[in-house]
Amino acid sequence: MIWKRTGAILAVGLVAAFVLPHFLPPGLSDWVTRLATLILIAVSWNMMANAGLISLGHSGFWGLGAYSAALLANAFHIPFWLSIVPAILLGGIFGAFLAYITGRLRGLFFAISTLATSEALRVVALMVPKLTSGAEGVFVYDQLRPDRITMTTFSLCLTAVAVAVSYLLLRSRYQYALRAMRDSESAAQMLGVNPARFRIGVTTLSGAMAACAGVISVWYTGYLDPGSAFDLKVTISAQIAPLFGGLYTIVGPVIGSIAVMALSELTRLYFNYSGGVGLLVYGGVLVFGVLAMPRGLVGLWERWTKRASKEPSLAAGAK
Repeated sequence: MIWKRTGAILAVGLVAAFVLPHFLPPGLSDWVTRLATLILIAVSWNMMANAGLISLGHSGFWGLGAYSAALLANAFHIPFWLSIVPAILLGGIFGAFLAYITGRLRGLFFAISTLATSEALRVVALMVPKLTSGAEGVFVYDQLRPDRITMTTFSLCLTAVAVAVSYLLLRSRYQYALRAMRDSESAAQMLGVNPARFRIGVTTLSGAMAACAGVISVWYTGYLDPGSAFDLKVTISAQIAPLFGGLYTIVGPVIGSIAVMALSELTRLYFNYSGGVGLLVYGGVLVFGVLAMPRGLVGLWERWTKRASKEPSLAAGAK
């Protein structure tokens, strides 16, 4: 049953990915591409958070994926769709390595270690200008970059695959092991769960997904430097979307990404592109939303539906 539902989600997502971009105007198509990238990185971050692994360095996976795609494309003139393969491998291998070397760290200490790792990667990118062009950055050759429709289709396909994988993971029996790890790894180990194996597995999968988001970003913008590749804003965006939509849920990162992107555009347009005022309102609404909705939009919807289902039964009992 789980595999059938996963296949159905993937099929619907892929059909929408191949059909929708042909009917979108250029401005909306660019917005959808950026939205797909945010959903991808948010699903990736939420996957680790569901196992109790709070990452503050998701920009590290993002940057590795982006640099691998840009450098290999320029060096060997490979097409954009082929550049996703080394990015996935690099992001997954780095995720497994990170999980292995931080195996004894928990909670805040693990989060700080991921942040330090991302910053270390940024410094390395600056110190090897012969490979990364250093602070000057690297441009992807224009003749290699795909057209707008192809780029949107590609990003939506990757997002559909990520959501399907997240559904499969969070609906399988492994979900119980991840939930036990989130509550207490020591208690989970006493119940027969091997935290190290699950930690490496989920971090590998999350790192590969986040690297895919970096690939989309570099092909979309055509430029990359260490500051933008390993920017802390990437990690913050990856956290805000699940928190606003619904942490530890399947649809939470998707709904949260849509809401955050729409809110960002509305504040920017309503305040006549005034960055300071728009960002202030945007941040204020997000803070209020997180405080007022501890379980996000998904939790708010569940609360409303439960209340609505109780009211008819109470009315019937009163009669």
